[in-house]
Amino acid sequence: MSTKKIISWLLLLFGEAIIITSFILFRGTIPDNILVLNIVVSSIIYGLFFVDILVPWVDLKDKSQKRVGSLGLRWFVTWVYAIVAIAVMTGGNVVYEFTFTTQLIIQFILLFCLLLGLLGTAFASDKVEQVYEQQTINRSGMIEMSNAMRRLNEKVDEIRNFPPHFTRRIKMMEENLRFLAPSDKQEAHELEHSFVETVENMAFVISDLTINKEQIELNLKKLERLYQNRKNSI
Repeated sequence: MSTKKIISWLLLLFGEAIIITSFILFRGTIPDNILVLNIVVSSIIYGLFFVDILVPWVDLKDKSQKRVGSLGLRWFVTWVYAIVAIAVMTGGNVVYEFTFTTQLIIQFILLFCLLLGLLGTAFASDKVEQVYEQQTINRSGMIEMSNAMRRLNEKVDEIRNFPPHFTRRIKMMEENLRFLAPSDKQEAHELEHSFVETVENMAFVISDLTINKEQIELNLKKLERLYQNRKNSI
């Protein structure tokens, strides 16, 4: 166990000891069962805030940042529970003198609501992650298109006396890819796949200009057509 974790656990235990000691010293005439209930509720509240402070809000290894996406909801649930639970403890012991059974039922209801809120927070985190994964999938085809065109351009630059009009069209195509928008349509993914296949085929045929000029022209026209169709497929 790392030093950081050891210190964290020691701080957690130290804080818990302070809570228990404070309740025992200032218990007054509170019965033992209500005293234990108050300690348990206070410990839950303390644990919630301690965990949120201890665990980093931003996980740099998680590109989806799903925790950040649900952080507001989690803090809202935590604060509402803490305020209401403390109000019940204070009002039930000082103002209204609720019985142990009444306080226990109310605290169980509040705990149930807390768990529901935390469950909703977990669903919100999962939703953020799902959206990120879908966006990643939507962009993957476009990234493959850009990489394929970059490799093609590098190969064109290595060929001496490559026809300038072909070069211009190829470089323009690579530039135009920046204006494509991600899409979750199956048609768009199929067009992206066809585009990459055509680029790879063209990278193969440009090595022999004498024989394959006509094939290069056909591939270029096909790329331009695929690009236009993909641009319109949003």
